Amino acid sequence: MKKSLTKFFSLIALAGVVFFSSCGSSDDATTPNAPTISVSETGNGSYENGDQIAYTITATVPGGVKIVNFTKTVDGTESAATGITGVNPGDTTIAGTVNIPVAEDAGKTVTITVNVTDNSDQTASATATYTVVAAGQGGGGSAPLLRGTATVSLGSEGATAGSYLASSKGTAGVFLSSQAQANQADIDITFGVGNTGGPSLISPDQRTSVGLNAGSPAMTAARTTYFKAEANGPTTLSTVKAIDVENNITATTTKNLMISAGSVYSFVQAGDTGKKGYILVKSISGSGTNRTAEIEFVVQQ
Repeated sequence: MKKSLTKFFSLIALAGVVFFSSCGSSDDATTPNAPTISVSETGNGSYENGDQIAYTITATVPGGVKIVNFTKTVDGTESAATGITGVNPGDTTIAGTVNIPVAEDAGKTVTITVNVTDNSDQTASATATYTVVAAGQGGGGSAPLLRGTATVSLGSEGATAGSYLASSKGTAGVFLSSQAQANQADIDITFGVGNTGGPSLISPDQRTSVGLNAGSPAMTAARTTYFKAEANGPTTLSTVKAIDVENNITATTTKNLMISAGSVYSFVQAGDTGKKGYILVKSISGSGTNRTAEIEFVVQQ
């Protein structure tokens, strides 16, 4: 029988293989043609621990499917087989997708081997390879990579530290009011109090609206950034995955947002190519309009 699956296959965690009963005796017919199989994925082969890789499996099995499974080989050691469900016994074709989790450490190269056995015990195998990369550097090419985390101190209008941050520049991205205009093309986050009610993240183009200056001299083409509190956001930014930043952060219309120590916030730069990122507020010191916030952040490249 012919079978073409459009839904995802699934994995059997406890069984090493999937066995299907034969549709007939081996004495009833001559040996059929041997099966053929291929496996592929649309990504670039670079993934992070915790990613899921969607592999497309296609096979022709004239003798009918008996077993279909996959193994992983890391550092020359092949794992026990994991069964793939969603294929019926006796199917003569396989066409579908299976999600395989990435569980290895960064730096490892992993070979996936997908195996099919027919009812005459003829087998075919196909392989694919992926590399496990550092946090923020994976996703298979489906999401922008992340810059490394950076920790900086930002000062409000009454403090000595710079109030202006260009997240793309990491720890070198903090600027004073006198430097704001010259760096306005890169500055995407500012800090201050003004009339917001407390220490706040402020979009560069929102500063005058909350009673603050936009630099001295003032920025003439200030950028727009939107902020959001992330109650369930990641608190360890060094392990944030590229795919999570891309998929889990959505833009709001909030251009200034009061912040508190220990909380996590997301930001999205305006525009079609606007980057996304997370901010962890590590501490806020001072009082009134004389505040200093130590923040850690991670942003897309």
